[in-house]
Amino acid sequence: MLVTQASSAWFVVLVTTAAQMVVAMSNIVLSTIAPKVAESLGVAPVLVGYHVGLTFGAAAVASIYGGIVVLRLGAARTTQLSMVSSVIGVALLALPHVGYVALGSLFIGTGMGFASPAASYLLVKHTSADRRNLLFSIKQTGVPLGGVIIALTAPILAVTVGWRWSLAMIATVGVATLLITERARVAWDSDHRPVGSLRSTPFGGVPLVWRQKALRWVALAAVLFSSVQRILLSFTVIYLVTEGGYGLVEAGIMLSVAQVGGATSRIPWGWLADRLRSGLAVLTLICAIMIVTSIALILLEASWPKTLVYLLFFLLGASCVGWNGIVHAECARLSPPGMISLTAGGMSFFVFGGVMFGPPVFAAAYGMIGSYGGTLWLMVFGGGAALGLLLLAHRHDRRPAANP
Repeated sequence: MLVTQASSAWFVVLVTTAAQMVVAMSNIVLSTIAPKVAESLGVAPVLVGYHVGLTFGAAAVASIYGGIVVLRLGAARTTQLSMVSSVIGVALLALPHVGYVALGSLFIGTGMGFASPAASYLLVKHTSADRRNLLFSIKQTGVPLGGVIIALTAPILAVTVGWRWSLAMIATVGVATLLITERARVAWDSDHRPVGSLRSTPFGGVPLVWRQKALRWVALAAVLFSSVQRILLSFTVIYLVTEGGYGLVEAGIMLSVAQVGGATSRIPWGWLADRLRSGLAVLTLICAIMIVTSIALILLEASWPKTLVYLLFFLLGASCVGWNGIVHAECARLSPPGMISLTAGGMSFFVFGGVMFGPPVFAAAYGMIGSYGGTLWLMVFGGGAALGLLLLAHRHDRRPAANP
């Protein structure tokens, strides 16, 4: 049974998707139930912003060294460490002091940073190159799936049995993923080796990504993609309510449509990239849709037909949220042989950096511009810059469409 599981691409996809779901649920849960948590701790709900900053800051740092951990301990063990860190993090969030919440945020971010390099290594090792974009995209559906689960369950638990039960639910899924991974750990980690250290590679896989031109341009495009994604998810509701003429509930529904678009489009994007044998071509298409739909969002009026508005938000999600799996698959394709875990960690650093970069820049720009609609042009400019970077990646791409 162990051999069968270890050699099954779909078992690898199951484990890596579950791990992505756990880290996604861990980093979003506090934002979902912030009013109840703030009431319990006697603090202002706005402090959840510091939790987000600490979480993604820790994730960016951990992703730098996640590739080294994979090489030294094995991808399965690193996945288990990710789950342990996430479980410890949500347990600390349950304790009645903001200091524990801050410490828990660091543990959750560390779990996030370890998950992606381990998943990339396992997928490259145990799946065929001709369907890699599809399988990477399936793995990345764990992120929006985790977000949907938390959005549907955490508020209900918070108002019925208490907000800490949503943390217990996440911990349960994390422990279950850890135990499932153990069934194939010996086979998956048979090639781990004591190579690399913090002293010998102080910046992890970041220099590896930067030195190769095509990979560098994809990584910089990923910074802009993740910035645009976080701006969409963070400020759309405020924009629709304050300047768009929509009510809060209707604005929330529109944002959920965008999230559904991001979740359901990832697998078709992956399939198309495999069919065309070009992830860069699909990323370019996604970027073009991002630019057009961002302009439409700025021009949106309350008088537009609801069907058209929902289609717009679905396409916004498909472009601004649906890109992640293709980026990680391109990272795997462009990685030097044997260095996928380091390269994936370096790429994750750029992705997390965009998350930290986007909202503060938007907030600063809003302070000067004075309107959300005017500031949303940052999404258009970011998409245009990403398109230019992808064209540079095309120019310097010397790798075949599928590695053997």
